[in-house]
Parts: sequence; structure tokens; C-alpha cells
Amino acid sequence: MSDTEVKTLSAALISYRQAQAAIEAAIAFARGKSVKLSFVVLDSAGHLVAAARMDGAAFVTIEVARGKAFACAASGGQPGTALAQRYRDNPMVWGNLGAIGFSAPLLPAVGALPIYIDGAFAGAMGASGAPSELDEAAVGHAIGAIGASPQP
Repeated sequence: MSDTEVKTLSAALISYRQAQAAIEAAIAFARGKSVKLSFVVLDSAGHLVAAARMDGAAFVTIEVARGKAFACAASGGQPGTALAQRYRDNPMVWGNLGAIGFSAPLLPAVGALPIYIDGAFAGAMGASGAPSELDEAAVGHAIGAIGASPQP
């Protein structure tokens, strides 16, 4: 391909139905653990596809879940655990990135995972309201429930 040829790139996208099914699976998981969480599913460009706050979950948890998912999407699919470590290694960089998030918080924290469909990055899901490891377990369960994976 020459430098002047135009090549179309294809991208995987998570559908609303997939996002809703993931959220429903995450809610069932959370109920089984007796926790009240919020969940956000974003597409690979960081745009909202679906979100839910369980009855009784603190109002701020929906924004925290969005921030976790947004950081995951903005980094091209890095899981929250890796982003949390990058923050610990260099907090100044993340402190300066917070303002560029399309009005979304950018939270490099445990509790978000990328969503890969057929090996392609399709979006990210974040959760908030429980200890971060439990947030992430709910998200991992949800991603698996729709036949997707948190890894390429």
C-alpha cells in the first residue's frame, strides 16, 4: 500500500444488547455477594453504551465506575490493575490527564476491564461500590457471561 492509498480500519463495537446483558450478569453477581454496585459499559472510543446503579448503591459510584471504564478505554484496553500500578509509578502524569476526558473522570483504578470480542477491543466496563477487587470480579464475570474476554 502506498502512502497515498486510503485504508479503512475496522473496529469491534459492543452493542447495547451486549452491554445490557453484561450489566444484568454483573448485577446478579453483586446480589450473590450481597453488595450494591454501579456499572458502566463504554465503547472503544469511551462513549457510554449502558449504565446502571443498583438500588442502595451510593450515588457517586456511577461516576467512579465511569471513570474506571473511561481510563481503561482511553488507554486502549489496559485493565484497571495495570493502570493503578502506572498511577503509583507516576502520579503526576495521571493528575494532568484528568482534564482531557470529555467531561468524564479518568480514574486509573482496579475495578475496570477491557472488553474484547473475537480478539478485537470493543469497549470497557467499570464497577464501583465494593472493595475494588470485588468490583473487578463482578466485571470479569459480566464480560465472560456475554462470551467476551478481558484479554485479546
